[in-house]
Amino acid sequence: MSKQLLHSHNSDVIVAALNHRAFTVVSSSSSDQTSQNAIVYELMAPSSKSSSAAETKSDGNDKSGDEPNDDNEIQAVCCTKIGSCMWFAVSRGVKTLSLYSIPAESNTEGGSEETTKLLYPSAIYNLPKRARSLAFTSVDNLQVIVAGDLSGDAIAFPVPTDAPSSTSNENEAVKAMSTPKRLLLGHTASMLTGLNVVISDQQQQFILTADRDEKVRISYFPETHIIHGYLLGHSSFISCMDAISNERSLCLTASGDGTSRLWDYQTSKEVGMLPVVIKKSAQEENGDDMEEVDDEGKPTPEEKDEMEENDVEGEEEDDFDEDFDDEEEEESFDHHTVAVPLSVALHPDAKFAAVARDEIQSIDIHPIPPVAEKSQLSTSFQLSNFVSLHKKQTLECKSQPLAVRFTSDSSVLVLAREPEYLLHFNTTDGASFNDISQSSCLTKALCKVAQSQKITMPATTLERNDYGECTLQKKEDRKELTAQQNTEKGGLHWNDPGRKVTAKKAQARKRHRKKEQQKADGEKQTNEEASN
Repeated sequence: MSKQLLHSHNSDVIVAALNHRAFTVVSSSSSDQTSQNAIVYELMAPSSKSSSAAETKSDGNDKSGDEPNDDNEIQAVCCTKIGSCMWFAVSRGVKTLSLYSIPAESNTEGGSEETTKLLYPSAIYNLPKRARSLAFTSVDNLQVIVAGDLSGDAIAFPVPTDAPSSTSNENEAVKAMSTPKRLLLGHTASMLTGLNVVISDQQQQFILTADRDEKVRISYFPETHIIHGYLLGHSSFISCMDAISNERSLCLTASGDGTSRLWDYQTSKEVGMLPVVIKKSAQEENGDDMEEVDDEGKPTPEEKDEMEENDVEGEEEDDFDEDFDDEEEEESFDHHTVAVPLSVALHPDAKFAAVARDEIQSIDIHPIPPVAEKSQLSTSFQLSNFVSLHKKQTLECKSQPLAVRFTSDSSVLVLAREPEYLLHFNTTDGASFNDISQSSCLTKALCKVAQSQKITMPATTLERNDYGECTLQKKEDRKELTAQQNTEKGGLHWNDPGRKVTAKKAQARKRHRKKEQQKADGEKQTNEEASN
């Protein structure tokens, strides 16, 4: 699943995970972007054995996230404002949940972009499993942090709002707390891949939990034993999810099947789908024609046309399955691969949807059609009339984007690999987005720290095994399919136009092999007759 590596509060506070380290950037309340100042806080690991700023500086060559089980690797981050304090939560691979707090009023006093303040935890909780989804919420005036872990459980931990603010002194950091936790719900024999606590348009509070088994469960909160409904439609694991508390009860999910779908979680119905993106094949990246098959033993376009004209009539379908070579099949289908979304985001006012995809160095911004007036059609009926959200704008990135997030002022923040680290886009006309990373105080402050300490970001937020397969993909789905299975299950995505091209190439290669075999058999028979 994708990790929750970027979160924000309003437009002036963000928390980001840069591989093994977590930083929060707090800007001043000035409305002038050019005159704002920002302070960077590093949210230190709860143990002195964890990687620190000093270690990274001395080494200068931090390892990338190639080792997914590294104890120091950040799994999820989250932030919110509670009372007069800003609270931050960080989940790490060592199975700990650390809470930090700073005063919210004078956030930029006594600091500058030249220095990075160190914050040690105000509270530490031990987790049964790694948590990759975090959300702050409240239950009967009790502030809690909800963690969704890899065992399929959602667990609530109290936020000690009466505790002192986080300290810059490591010796004063609190130890792991034994405060009682509460198990909210569990997905049997699955993993949680996303979690959101929202308030619907009917003022009902829900907790949305996505899992590895292609679904999203909608439960009442805090009465989580009561299930409101399910969001069903994906054919593979849910990789990421976002939801908003708005007049429009919208949820955006993305899946390993390559699709990103928009839902109304009040009615538990799908109301739209974003276009699927196909990765470029090696031939396309090298400028080669997809139609050419010029490898040794494979037909040229001229030979292909000739073979189609001389095709043997009455050919049985079963011969195709026997003659189809597995290696050629895999190579052929590898030319067309859907890009798995790494992160999705919804605009707070339901105006836009954003998607960042694996191995695609850009993010897509899609407009969400406005609701009809009350005198006209209802929201659900209005949205049900479209099945796809057409791309509004593609925002290019120089490096792989890892996470995307909308802020309250309609800006888009993108966490990316080095050397960019953080990109900032805003809109002035409510339609097109412009890159303001060079002038954004948030971007400049975080990038300056990351570049000076040579932090190396992971290549992706999807965990993969030694064979490059996504670990969330079920084992039976990862097995190599036969030609017949690929035909039945659609080896490519259902709406991929390249399916006919790859099938046509496979048939041409099969006819060519059969023709060559007949030619060889004829020559062998002639030689035998001549020798006799």
